[in-house]
Amino acid sequence: MTAVNPGHLKVELALGGVAVDASVRTRPELLPALRDARHVLELLLPEDVVVDAPLANGRGVVSDSPAPHRLAYEGEQVFLQREPATRIEVRIIPPPQFYRANTPHGIPMRRIGSVFGSFIALNPLAPASDGPCTLCSGRPTEYDSAEPHPIVDVVDTVRTAFAEGAVEFVLFNASVTEAEDGGIAALEPYIRAVKRNFDTFVAVQMHPPRNNRWVDRTYAMGVDALTYSVEVHDADILARCYPGRVAIIGRERYYEALAHAASIFPSGTVWSDLTVGIEPAESTMRGIDALVQAGVLPVVSLAPPRHGVAPADAAAPRAEEVAPVLAHLFQATRQSKVNMGWVRELSFGITPLEARFFAGEEARLSVAQQFYRSRLGGMAARNLARLRRRLRVRTVSDSFDSSRL
Repeated sequence: MTAVNPGHLKVELALGGVAVDASVRTRPELLPALRDARHVLELLLPEDVVVDAPLANGRGVVSDSPAPHRLAYEGEQVFLQREPATRIEVRIIPPPQFYRANTPHGIPMRRIGSVFGSFIALNPLAPASDGPCTLCSGRPTEYDSAEPHPIVDVVDTVRTAFAEGAVEFVLFNASVTEAEDGGIAALEPYIRAVKRNFDTFVAVQMHPPRNNRWVDRTYAMGVDALTYSVEVHDADILARCYPGRVAIIGRERYYEALAHAASIFPSGTVWSDLTVGIEPAESTMRGIDALVQAGVLPVVSLAPPRHGVAPADAAAPRAEEVAPVLAHLFQATRQSKVNMGWVRELSFGITPLEARFFAGEEARLSVAQQFYRSRLGGMAARNLARLRRRLRVRTVSDSFDSSRL
């Protein structure tokens, strides 16, 4: 077996995808990903690194080049094969069981919550239709006619996901809104219900409110972590790719709100995404510096930019081009002393803790040892145990359901 750097492997898979030959496409554990609209395979890599790998013969792969890795089997063991002599054992993370369950009101739980790494992501309010939102394009957004989900159904979905051991944390997504509060007021009853029923870590992903009073209220209602995603640091590129954000909220408001939140929330629980491939690497690194100076944890997103967001002439980044950005992510965060332990195990991005894989072998080993000796490390180890239990769960009904027999 070839030694591998799991951080580098995660970037290669997220950007280049994984090829699935016709000979294995009928395997039951692959069918959910092949049928899902996202066409993404969630994989567990060496050293318990989790990645969303787009299927190269599906949709959503950032790179136009052939996928560098191919999925192969030897009996029940799964491998990534880059060349005949190089193969890496991985595990396919199956969809959680609760995806097949319904709420007390008959709503499929999959419509309420989606699993990403160790989080269940919830958007209980009316979601936007496909396409860029108002804050991306600057144009009005059409919304689905569906009513907000009942609180009891959201709580039941979270309870079922926890009982299965599918997730450990909760992430609420606020619907895009131009309201002064940024959408947090509508989420408050759901957040309070989850905090009342579960001893769990609750994060919220949203655009910043107009004033800091709503940031204070977000913390007061029981939110443990918060993200306002900058995504692009360069002002000119941001204005071209996200004209709505600049016109409606303003670039500086993102940084102001993040800095204020970081002064209230515990260190490392306020974060912001910067997406690779939209702006030059040097600009992304300047964005990392700006965030850590404000006490904010940067996360480098590997998710492909949504249609109509990336510049038409933007070349898909290569893994070797992203590596220096991730090395800088680790070093800048470490020097700033922003806590790296709270935000971790994101299948769609690289956190500063995972960025240690790009900062040399000494950093990789020393940080891992220090982290897993800490209280947060103990929590991470328990979550990985839950993830491994999910990997072991195999029922006859799974096989019949996947095969549609």
